[in-house]
Formats: sequence, C-alpha cells, structure tokens
Amino acid sequence: MPVVLKICWGYWENASRDKRELSAYREAGYETIVMAAGNSKDCGRLGSIDGFPVYFYSLKPFGDNCPIRINQIISLLKWSRYAKRFKPDVISGHDFTGWMIGWMSVMFRHKKPEFIYDSHEFEIGRNTKRSKLRSSIIQKIERFILGKSKFSIVVNESIADEIQRAYKLSQRPIVIRNMPNYWDIDNSVCREVRVSFLKQINKNLETEYDGKKKDGSEIGKNEVTPDFLVMYHGAIVPDRGIESLLSVVSRNPNISALVLGNGQEKYRDHLFGIVKELDIEKRVIFHEAVPLKELWKYLGAVDLSYSMIVGHSQSYFLSLPNKFFESIQSLTPIIASNFPEMTRVVDSYEIGLVCDPEDVEAINACVEKFRADKEFYDKCKQNLKIAKEELCWEKESVKLKDAISQYLCNQ
Repeated sequence: MPVVLKICWGYWENASRDKRELSAYREAGYETIVMAAGNSKDCGRLGSIDGFPVYFYSLKPFGDNCPIRINQIISLLKWSRYAKRFKPDVISGHDFTGWMIGWMSVMFRHKKPEFIYDSHEFEIGRNTKRSKLRSSIIQKIERFILGKSKFSIVVNESIADEIQRAYKLSQRPIVIRNMPNYWDIDNSVCREVRVSFLKQINKNLETEYDGKKKDGSEIGKNEVTPDFLVMYHGAIVPDRGIESLLSVVSRNPNISALVLGNGQEKYRDHLFGIVKELDIEKRVIFHEAVPLKELWKYLGAVDLSYSMIVGHSQSYFLSLPNKFFESIQSLTPIIASNFPEMTRVVDSYEIGLVCDPEDVEAINACVEKFRADKEFYDKCKQNLKIAKEELCWEKESVKLKDAISQYLCNQ
C-alpha cells in the first residue's frame, strides 16, 4: 500500500483540515503517517489522534533557554533526517515549512516521492512584517515549491487567483475550502445550552430567565432583557474584531456577547479591561474553547455568529475562515467582514450581512437588523438549510479526490 507522509511543523491535535485531507488519501487507498510537534523531549514518540498515527518530534531540541532561531534551524535539520525513515510515496507539506522539510529529506535521492503543497496560509500575504529581502527569498522558495509539486491546495478562489497571477502558473492551485463534515444538530441540546447562557446573563443583571426580577416583580416596560446572543468563536488574538464586538454590546442594550476560545493571557486581560471600562461585564461571557465535535451545541445556541476579521494584511483580506462554515453547519446567521470571499458566500446564499469590520456603527446597525427584523432573520435561517447541504466536507472533498486520482501515480 502506498504511503502518504503529512509533515506539520506545529501541533496537530486541532488540525481538522489536515485530518480531512488525510481521510481522502485513505479513501483512495493510501496509508497515512503524520509528523508533528510534540513536547521538548520527543524524538519519534508514536501516538494516535482521531485514528491517525502521529510521530511527535521536538521543536526545541536544545531546550527553552536556547535562542529560538537556533532551535528552529536544528529542528529543520533533525526533522528532515527523521522524515527519511518513513520512505513515503507521497509527501504533503503543511504550509511552507512542512514542504521544505519533506524536500530536504529526499534531496539526494534519485527517485523522489511525489509532493503536494498544502498551503493553509497565503504565504506571500501573511500578517507579519518582513523585509524586502526576506519577502523576495520567500517568493523564490515558494515558486520552487509550486514547480516541484504535483499539485497545490489553497483555501479559496481569491488566493488561488493571486498565486496563479503572482507566479504566472499554468496549473492553477486546487481550491479546497476548510469545511467541516455535515453536522447533525440536536435542537433540544442547543436550547439547553442557550438557556444556560441566558440564565447566567440574567443572573448577572439580577433578573430571572422567566422575565421577572429576583424580588418577584415584573420587568418594567423600559427595562431591557438582552436575550439576543452574538458569538465570536476562534482564537482570542488581535485583528479578529473582538474589540468592535464589545463596543457594539456597549452601544446596544438589547444584546449580549459570548466570546468562545483560547488565547494569550495578556490579550485576554486586555479584553477584560475593555469590558470593565465599558461597563458591560454583566452582558459578556468569556468561555474557553470546546472540542470541535461539541462546537455545534454552542453555535446552535446563539442568534448570530460574528466573523469580523480586520484586513490589516492581504492574507486576512482574502480569508475565508473555517469558523465561517462551522456557523453554516450550525444553522446560525453570520455577520462578517465585507471582504471578497466572505461576501461571496454570504451574498450567494443570503445567510447574513457583511460590513466594514472597523465601522462599529455599521456593525451595530447590522446586528440590530438581525435582532429586530424577524422576516429577514427567518429568511437567513431558511437559506442556511440550503447552504448547509452544499457547504460541507462530503461535497468539498470530491475535488481533492479528483486531484488525487488525476495527479498521483500511486493508485
């Protein structure tokens, strides 16, 4: 049986896209092996994640006290030596670094395996500061990578267009969007989760979820029960529009926000400070990340999914996040940045609204339309049922299976 080696120079536990990619190779008759980052002492420890054999290697072979660049260089050399041992027929490199490790591992072999470049990021448009020299070197290396790969994979049409244009490619990258499998949703479970959130918010506001105050009196006409839930889910990092969401909550007493995910403690503390400064602590819930298999319970419990990435780089401007499709699978309407790929999906299926991610007033107006315009909201919910059937991995994986059949000689 031919072997596909996936090289991920990073942590693989939550690499849902990689797992779906490897499942397609398995269905095509390949054995799959993964190399991924482990703890500081790992040197080929074998584990299993979601049924995939994973060999773990250290990213810090000289320990935490060694300068990061030295650790990185030594890791690259060590990983390339380890990869030789697997003698794969196909190497799929997770991003730029994973591919280069694979190439270094067989550099002096006469008969090389076939290579696939799995680009999770728009490499030449990454959200990072680079000198002109470094950018030029990266472009030259990526041009080499694309030329030596049987095919390359990118996450959306805009990035495929940009890469083909930048490198004048005759073979356009294959677009495999980062979609989850079709999710079966239990609405009763979603309702239970929703009630728990609303009870927590109303407890903060000293009211009961049944619409009464704690002293038993009715809520007055001019008092607001903020039961429209808007959720951000994903990494708690800058440039994801979380600050704008908090500003919207401060402007709109009818809504509450749920921020679900993990992130650096320093940045979380920054957000806590904003919440306190805006005096919205009672209407904002921070919740740690949940396993992907349970995410639907939380997305399905809220009224609106918030995906307002700020376009401070070309990579962000052309993004189409996986959480976008997770919201669709949860049948939750979306408010998103008015960037090309997100706009394409939202407008094609009429499942939400897009606006300028840095215009808080515009975001608030959109959120309020979802909340106040029941006819519009119900239409979005109905259209999501159509989008859910079409925008799932079962449909998207067909393109990858076709590429495997067309370009790889080991059948």
